[in-house]
Amino acid sequence: MSARRTKKQTPDRKGKGRHSRTMSAGRITAACAVAALATTAVVWAQSDEQAAQATQSGTAKAPSLALVNGKLSYTPDASKNRIPDFSPTGYKGGGVPLPAAAVAGRVDARGSGDDTPRIQAALDSAAKLKPSAAGVRGAVLLGPGTFRVTASLKLADGVVLRGSGTDVGNGGTLLKATGEPGSLITIGGDGAYTRTGPRVSIAGDVPVGATKVTLQDASSFKAGERIVVQRPTTQEWINAIGMNKIPGGESWKPNSGILAVRTVVAVSGKTLTLDAPITTAIEKKYSGGTAWHYTLDGQVTNAGVENLAADAKEFTLHPDYGRPEDGKNKDAGAFASRLVTVGAARDVWVKDVKLTRFGSGFYVNDNASRVTIERAADLDMAVPDGLAPPPAFMVGGQQVLVRDTTVTGDRVHAWTTQAFAAGPNVFTRSTATSVTGHGQVDAGPHMRWASGTLYDQLTINSTDGAFIAANAWDGGTGHGWQGANNMFWNTKAAKYAILTPPTANNWAYGITGKQVDGKHDHELPTPPALGTIVSPGKPVAPASLYEQQLSERHRP
Repeated sequence: MSARRTKKQTPDRKGKGRHSRTMSAGRITAACAVAALATTAVVWAQSDEQAAQATQSGTAKAPSLALVNGKLSYTPDASKNRIPDFSPTGYKGGGVPLPAAAVAGRVDARGSGDDTPRIQAALDSAAKLKPSAAGVRGAVLLGPGTFRVTASLKLADGVVLRGSGTDVGNGGTLLKATGEPGSLITIGGDGAYTRTGPRVSIAGDVPVGATKVTLQDASSFKAGERIVVQRPTTQEWINAIGMNKIPGGESWKPNSGILAVRTVVAVSGKTLTLDAPITTAIEKKYSGGTAWHYTLDGQVTNAGVENLAADAKEFTLHPDYGRPEDGKNKDAGAFASRLVTVGAARDVWVKDVKLTRFGSGFYVNDNASRVTIERAADLDMAVPDGLAPPPAFMVGGQQVLVRDTTVTGDRVHAWTTQAFAAGPNVFTRSTATSVTGHGQVDAGPHMRWASGTLYDQLTINSTDGAFIAANAWDGGTGHGWQGANNMFWNTKAAKYAILTPPTANNWAYGITGKQVDGKHDHELPTPPALGTIVSPGKPVAPASLYEQQLSERHRP
């Protein structure tokens, strides 16, 4: 079923900031009401930009799925795009228990002073040990009590930082943040994916959800290798999705685009089978893509943070805590206030941690892959008045699993993704709650085409809570289309704005809340297409898409 959306009259805009929220609290239009009952994508009549949308999904059904006889059944669209398998996420690609590291050293609390040097020395000693067959060297155990941390603790390959529990009053461990706001713990360096050898062109198109890529010449690739499958951001594609029209000099520019790090499972002739799906279609009409070998300087593997609490009250007293984040002041103030930053890392984890009074919490950079964050609480987030909402859990990397988390605060992005995140990524079984009951708490892709993220069994408790996948247009730094080929599965919030960009899809199955327009819809030169909304207000089976996909992948 399809509906046509017409451009609305432009109302007065008040208080638009650089990080303006991309959802309107306005009325549900008639077209929205129709789409809320539809099980197919909504399409609309054409301009150049609209033609790109029609090319992808046409008037036929968008990719869909259903549970049939206890197993998922996928229906692709005319271009063979399908809903991706989001389950190859987390440590070792998912479905693998986190390792239990033996204690290699211990640091006990003392009454005063900076504990950073003592902890770092113990971590460095553990890094010199011989790794086990699983690649783990050992854990540094922090005893009960409070430890003052004034600089970021660095974890090396195979090293785990473990506390004695999150209940500080009952034998637990507390990291007390002091000094300039920053990340208390860093896993991995800041290296970038660097190509080694030639770029090999992809032959033909690769649809969304595909795990097979055919090359012009696959002779240099072998099973077991890790490679980059690159889908560059070209001017032709930028024009097709309308991101060449953003005002104020914020239009998108050609760049390296999406760098999907994948393991080659098999090679057959010129075709590679990959361990995880492609989450944005690679199309020859937009200059196609390439595959290449890479190196990543500073990469850390098999490291983790476990079983501790942290408090950042002293960060909030720093004179720069309320300093806004921008191009010059990235990672400033509250935005830099985190427990963990994951950089160039693979197969690492954070589990059983509790944060209080941080401005942010967890940041997984774009050079990280196969990361698990589980049973993590980011409580009483401290966001200064007038500051744009910081993220509690921010993912810029790929194959990242965030589950069983809790967020409390106001004016926060609870679970979100960064620009051109390659996916697949998963946020599942988690809850975010406004401390006032009416604060802005939202979730969804943040900026510039983060693709292939599953928002699964998430609940936001606030009268201003929302799930958003829309066109942020000139908000922020020209955030534009925030994300593509994202799935919202059995989520609950007061409202939602799930829109579909040209050349792609966004889906919501079993979503609960009031469907509303995107905040910037009235500014767009082309009215946006509504996302594919299935069973609004009524949960669907299976309860968790992630768990079902994981089960079927391991037991087909």
